[in-house]
Amino acid sequence: MVQEEMLRKIEGLQTVESVMGTLEIKRQSAVNLLSRLKKQGYITTMGGGKKIRLYKITQTKQRKRDRGMFDILNKYNQNFQLREWYDHQVHGKYTVEDAIVDAIETGSFRAILATLRLFNHITDWPRLYRLAKEKNCWQKVGALHDVSRAHYKARRIPSKYANIKGAYEWQQLTQLKNRNNFPDIQKKWHVYIPFNEKDILSAR
Repeated sequence: MVQEEMLRKIEGLQTVESVMGTLEIKRQSAVNLLSRLKKQGYITTMGGGKKIRLYKITQTKQRKRDRGMFDILNKYNQNFQLREWYDHQVHGKYTVEDAIVDAIETGSFRAILATLRLFNHITDWPRLYRLAKEKNCWQKVGALHDVSRAHYKARRIPSKYANIKGAYEWQQLTQLKNRNNFPDIQKKWHVYIPFNEKDILSAR
């Protein structure tokens, strides 16, 4: 009962300092408490290193999860880290191919820019093609692939997927529409690319 009441007080996103303040305990006591609760399954962590470590605390034990979109994007973008703005829960198989499609689906400028580093780590092009076709975003994947190859070492797209055929409508990756960014790639895939050379350099 005592632990249930304590969990209720500190439920949500916390830091060591916020737990110290809420429970009125010393730092070492807060660190020990968080360590114990994590082992018991009530905590998942985010951040760390140069960033503040955040502890997501719940009143019920959290199901162990596999790495998701933010984990994969941040793994391959060491100098361009994304902060989670929602809880992207993943259970079971989740790959680089899934992360590319999910990042595109967010419509987030930063998340989509971060996908450029992932194209050299694709191992299952049929899976990526299938996922993207299901979400009607293969044109966007193709455009991002071509931008990626122009700036990073990236795996070449298989020839069977390298071109689009027929009359495709123009698509936008984000709300930004700039016809001057990579015009040849935009024309090839009929996709407006929101970022430019300066944006890509800043994410290196």
